[in-house]
Amino acid sequence: MAKKRDPDAPRRSTSAGRPARTRRRGDVLEQAIFDATLTELAEAGYGNVTMEGVAKRAHTSKTVLYRRWPNAAELILAALRHHLRPLFPGEPPDTGSLRGDVLALLHLIAERLQELDPPTVHGLLSTHSGDLGLSFLHARSDHLDTMATLFERAVLRGELAPRSIPPRIATLPIDLVRHDILFVHAAPDEEMLEEIVDTIFLPLARSRDSDSRADP
Repeated sequence: MAKKRDPDAPRRSTSAGRPARTRRRGDVLEQAIFDATLTELAEAGYGNVTMEGVAKRAHTSKTVLYRRWPNAAELILAALRHHLRPLFPGEPPDTGSLRGDVLALLHLIAERLQELDPPTVHGLLSTHSGDLGLSFLHARSDHLDTMATLFERAVLRGELAPRSIPPRIATLPIDLVRHDILFVHAAPDEEMLEEIVDTIFLPLARSRDSDSRADP
């Protein structure tokens, strides 16, 4: 039985004037796959991206894709994480107040959401569960680290007492933005972001009994 040819392997002979295809490996192959995935996403929409379609556009095989990603949803997520710039490249926003810092962070998240069309955002959040669905924004552990930095600054400025903020309260603003995207299918506007911070988050963060509100 003839051995099945690897579609990314070099060809031994070529017709006149046509250069031989060289094997694509590592970052070169991955970049071609990610580019093809994002093109498929833009043209077909989140729910219509298939491994077969991406493989055909990337001039590779479905086997090559399945060796790296178990399904199209995981491939789309990987391509977006590779393509999108970091939410913030260095330290979290530092505006001089806890309110300003949290609002600035939510603005960055809203801007990230606006880089993608609503059906893609909804597909990511509904197809993937927990941290995975939000990882194109920032991992949940990173959310906690970011909020911890904002709280430390607020304590140093005298805005908060030096106490522990329960994780559920710490990530509440980001969770509420995610909730709105999932059910409203649109990035929150300025009024909504201010309502999240002023009406819901800050009163909880500043409440005297915050220490007792721990996760079960």
